[in-house]
Amino acid sequence: MKKNENGNKKVLKVVERIVRNEVEKVRGGDPPICIGIIHQPKRPKRKEE
Repeated sequence: MKKNENGNKKVLKVVERIVRNEVEKVRGGDPPICIGIIHQPKRPKRKEE
Protein backbone atom coordinates (compact mmCIF):
# COMPACT_ATOMS: atom_id res chain seq x y z
CA MET A 1 0.00 0.00 0.00
CA LYS A 2 2.94 2.38 0.64
CA LYS A 3 4.05 2.12 -3.00
CA ASN A 4 0.63 3.29 -4.12
CA GLU A 5 0.66 6.20 -1.66
CA ASN A 6 4.13 7.31 -2.84
CA GLY A 7 2.98 7.11 -6.45
CA ASN A 8 -0.08 9.21 -5.67
CA LYS A 9 2.05 11.88 -4.00
CA LYS A 10 4.37 12.06 -7.02
CA VAL A 11 1.43 12.36 -9.40
CA LEU A 12 -0.10 15.12 -7.29
CA LYS A 13 3.19 17.05 -7.28
CA VAL A 14 3.46 16.82 -11.06
CA VAL A 15 -0.15 17.92 -11.54
CA GLU A 16 0.36 20.82 -9.13
CA ARG A 17 3.44 21.99 -11.06
CA ILE A 18 1.56 21.82 -14.38
CA VAL A 19 -1.39 23.78 -12.99
CA ARG A 20 0.87 26.44 -11.48
CA ASN A 21 2.68 26.87 -14.82
CA GLU A 22 -0.61 27.23 -16.70
CA VAL A 23 -1.90 29.81 -14.21
CA GLU A 24 1.28 31.84 -14.60
CA LYS A 25 0.90 31.77 -18.40
CA VAL A 26 -2.67 33.03 -18.20
CA ARG A 27 -2.12 35.59 -15.48
CA GLY A 28 1.11 37.12 -16.67
CA GLY A 29 1.04 36.27 -20.35
CA ASP A 30 2.82 38.82 -22.50
CA PRO A 31 1.55 39.13 -25.22
CA PRO A 32 -1.90 37.70 -24.60
CA ILE A 33 -2.45 34.34 -26.23
CA CYS A 34 -5.54 35.35 -28.23
CA ILE A 35 -4.16 38.54 -29.84
CA GLY A 36 -3.69 36.90 -33.25
CA ILE A 37 -7.18 35.44 -33.30
CA ILE A 38 -8.96 38.70 -32.56
CA HIS A 39 -7.65 40.75 -35.48
CA GLN A 40 -7.39 38.96 -38.81
CA PRO A 41 -7.91 41.35 -41.73
CA LYS A 42 -9.12 40.00 -45.05
CA ARG A 43 -6.65 39.92 -47.89
CA PRO A 44 -7.44 42.08 -50.89
CA LYS A 45 -8.81 40.28 -53.92
CA ARG A 46 -6.34 39.70 -56.76
CA LYS A 47 -6.87 41.72 -59.88
CA GLU A 48 -6.58 39.70 -63.06
CA GLU A 49 -4.28 41.23 -65.62
